[in-house]
Amino acid sequence: MDDNSFRQLLNRLCLSWQGYAKVRKGVKKRLSRHMRELGLPAMDDYLQALSDPEILKKVERLMSVSISHFFRDQNLWHTLEEEIIPDITAGRSEKIHAWSAGCALGQEAYSLAIKWDMLKKKCSALPELRILATDINPDCIGKAMAGVYGRSSIKGLSDEIKSAYFHASEDGKDYCVADYLKNYIAWEVHDLMKERPPAERFQIILLRNSLFTYHRRECISSVFMNVLDSLDDGGFFIIGSRERLPSQTHTLSPFKGSSYIFQKTKAPTPILPRYNRVR
Repeated sequence: MDDNSFRQLLNRLCLSWQGYAKVRKGVKKRLSRHMRELGLPAMDDYLQALSDPEILKKVERLMSVSISHFFRDQNLWHTLEEEIIPDITAGRSEKIHAWSAGCALGQEAYSLAIKWDMLKKKCSALPELRILATDINPDCIGKAMAGVYGRSSIKGLSDEIKSAYFHASEDGKDYCVADYLKNYIAWEVHDLMKERPPAERFQIILLRNSLFTYHRRECISSVFMNVLDSLDDGGFFIIGSRERLPSQTHTLSPFKGSSYIFQKTKAPTPILPRYNRVR
């Protein structure tokens, strides 16, 4: 598949050429294999085949990118621990809900669970955390649920985290996430572009290096607003450190000057009318 053919497909799916710059080679290889399986050597034929809902769904999944790693962007995780978590848990005893949207192979969801569990051991009063991790690709969700990662995936983790939250697989080639850590997370196949956000109200939404990277800005404004509707007042909306919001909204404010961490405006406390007592 040449670049011109790939551009045609991106245009059809309203995806970003620039967003796929670093992963183009691998994605094109997957798509070329799929074209051969369907017996469609020409891109024009492939584009026509997208009128079949099942083929379209397969192509959309082939376009998904699963590159990630544990505790991606150390500055974010420091801010989560020192600023965000104390903010959303202050005076709160009920469960905290977080959504890792476009979770790929699950490293982000597990990172949040690890961070929360470590803080919970220091402060037993910390509320319970429930993470919903979603992705369009069921293969990614299956691998994330299994929680098995190669040695290179955990290379940068501290010895404390490795010993507490991972153990070697039976053959010694991989590392497995501790089973109790999985209790923090519910996994779900979900297409942000076509499905409404989950019904929960979230205090944290992580939408990093997925929707805003790979889709064209003009195609995702309504999706962005739908996602934002599921964020609780005072909740935090976090995107990739190099991403930008597709549109401006008065309901989000940069958190302490950050370009990728936002807090949703808290609803003002209603002022009740005062009545003079009749004498």
